[in-house]
Amino acid sequence: MAMKKLIAVVITIALLACKEKKEVSQKTASHAAAVVFVVGKDAKLITAKGEIPAAKGAILQESDKVITGQRSQVDLVLPNKILIRIDQNSTVEMREFAQLEGGAQRDRLMLQKGAVFAKVAKLDKKSSFAIQTPTLVAGVRGTQFMTEADENGKAKVAVIEGTVGVETSAGKVEEVNAGEQAEVSPSGSIVENKIDEATAAKTNSLATVANIKEAELQKFENLLSDQQKLLDEKSGRDKIEGMKQDTDKRIQQEKDKASEKIGDIKGQTDSKIQEMKSQTDEKVKQSSEKVDSMKADTQQKIDSMKGSNVDNMKKKQEELFKKFP
Repeated sequence: MAMKKLIAVVITIALLACKEKKEVSQKTASHAAAVVFVVGKDAKLITAKGEIPAAKGAILQESDKVITGQRSQVDLVLPNKILIRIDQNSTVEMREFAQLEGGAQRDRLMLQKGAVFAKVAKLDKKSSFAIQTPTLVAGVRGTQFMTEADENGKAKVAVIEGTVGVETSAGKVEEVNAGEQAEVSPSGSIVENKIDEATAAKTNSLATVANIKEAELQKFENLLSDQQKLLDEKSGRDKIEGMKQDTDKRIQQEKDKASEKIGDIKGQTDSKIQEMKSQTDEKVKQSSEKVDSMKADTQQKIDSMKGSNVDNMKKKQEELFKKFP
C-alpha cells in the first residue's frame, strides 16, 4: 500500500500539469477540438460568439463550453486522437488547450456536472491530459476512463484501461487502476473500490466513442490541422499587434516626457519673464518718482524766482513815485 501511495504521488506530480501553476514548458499557442458526432437535439455550444446548436464539424476553442440536455451526447476529438464523449445532462468547459514548447500539448476539461468518457492515446512525457471537477483532478498520459460529477460536489473516476492519477481538493492522492473506481466526497475524502455494476455499464456504454472508424477520425484530424494553421496565423498577427501596441505605448511615453519637459521649460520661461517684468516695472516706477521729484524742485525754483522779481519791481515803482510828488 505504501508503494502504491508513492506511485500515486509520482503520477500526480508528473501528470497533473493542468494545475494553474507556472510550468517548465511554457504555453506558446492554443489548439482546438472538433465535434465528431452529436446525438439528440438538446445539445449546445457556448462560444465567444454566443450560443449555437452543437453540430458535427464545429470547432471548440479554449473557454468554450458544451452543454447537453436529456438524451443528448456530444463526441469530441482533440489533437493526438484524444476522444471525448460528453454524456447527457452535462456541462463541460474547454478549460485549457495549450501548445507547449517542443510541440507537446496540455489539455484540461472542466466537468461542472454530468459524465465524460475519455480515450487518451499514449502521450509523450511533456504532454498531459486531465479532467477536473470541483472536487478532483484526474490526470493521465494514456488510458480510458470515465469521470462523473454532480452539482453537490460528489465525483467519481472509473478506469477501464491504464492508470489514472487522482488528486482531491483536500490534497489526497490515489492511483486508480483498470477495473477500479474512486469516489470523492464534497469534502474531498476519497474511497477506492472495484467498479460496481451500474458504473461499469455506464462506462462501457460511453466507451463506444472509441469505435469511431479511423478514416472518419482522420477527416477530423485534418480539420484540426487546418484549424491549427489558422490559430498559428492568428497568433502571429496577435504578436505583431502586440508589438505595435508596445511601440505605440513607448512613443506615447516619449511624447509625454517631451511634453513634460516643454512644460517645465515654459514654466521656467514664464517665471523669468515675470521676474524681468517686475524688475522693469520697479525701474520705471523709480524713474517716474525721480522725474516727479525733479519737476517739483524746478517748479519750486520757478515760483521762488517769480516771487522775488515781483517784489523788486514793486520796490522800484515805490521809489520812482517818491521822486514825483
